[in-house]
Amino acid sequence: MEAKNKKSYKKTFTEKEKEEYKTQKETEKKQLVELYHKFLERHTIQDFIGIVANYKSMHNYSLRNICMVLAQSEERQDNNFVGVLNSYLNWKTQNIYLLKGSKGYKINVPIFRKDQDETIQDQDPDKKVLSYFKLGNVFDISQTTEYENYLKEQEQIDKVIMKNAEIDYNTALEFTKNKFPNLKIKEQFNHQETKGIYDPDSKEIIIYEKSSHTVLHELSHYLTITVLNLDAKNYAKNEVLAEISAFLLMKQFDENIDYNFKYSNIWSNRITDSFELEEFEQHFKKLTKYLNKLFP
Repeated sequence: MEAKNKKSYKKTFTEKEKEEYKTQKETEKKQLVELYHKFLERHTIQDFIGIVANYKSMHNYSLRNICMVLAQSEERQDNNFVGVLNSYLNWKTQNIYLLKGSKGYKINVPIFRKDQDETIQDQDPDKKVLSYFKLGNVFDISQTTEYENYLKEQEQIDKVIMKNAEIDYNTALEFTKNKFPNLKIKEQFNHQETKGIYDPDSKEIIIYEKSSHTVLHELSHYLTITVLNLDAKNYAKNEVLAEISAFLLMKQFDENIDYNFKYSNIWSNRITDSFELEEFEQHFKKLTKYLNKLFP
């Protein structure tokens, strides 16, 4: 017998249903934006430094999307939330499956279109431009079948991290010399009053302490001025962003580094009222984009 042809049925929506769906999505977007802004109002730069400390495990998402997910997690009072996120399909490709009843976290997904400018198309026929954002769903690893294994692995990693506060000094020094040959670097280990300094006028770093943290922190002062165009006199902002930059650099060499943010927290106390979180987000985005190019 010949197999019967399977018929495919495509559901058609009435104009009323389409309008209701559109209204529902617009309402969801509005609620998400309100939740996000309330999240910003409740948190200080110190909180954001804590968020950045976990940035490596959330590297596929923008800081804004991460904050939106964290806002939803706080609203749900989800104590199991980790921050290791993926879409349903990406989890599935790893043979990791969602637990029954798991509710996705909403994020903004960028939708691109081909550029219509003929001049640009001649130069780059594959160039795409951002068209709009749509809502998408991601799921935390705590909502998957991999959660128990993750907790066991994390326990082992934590034991390593506690013994691992810095990377090798020479590794940091050679990286700085190779990537930034225009910088002058001097070592004067007999100085006891400070750990290191960066002089923006002479583009010179002086290291008084044989520490990779000091090397990368002073390098980061150079980056906050040249990459972020911050005024060198704005000392507090520079200190916080230099610490964040040093942390991100350190994590490139050792993902399990135990970085101490106590120093930057001292400075963040002084600028909580003057350093707008939206401004912080823009600086962080620009900084991470630049640093990623250093490690292709």
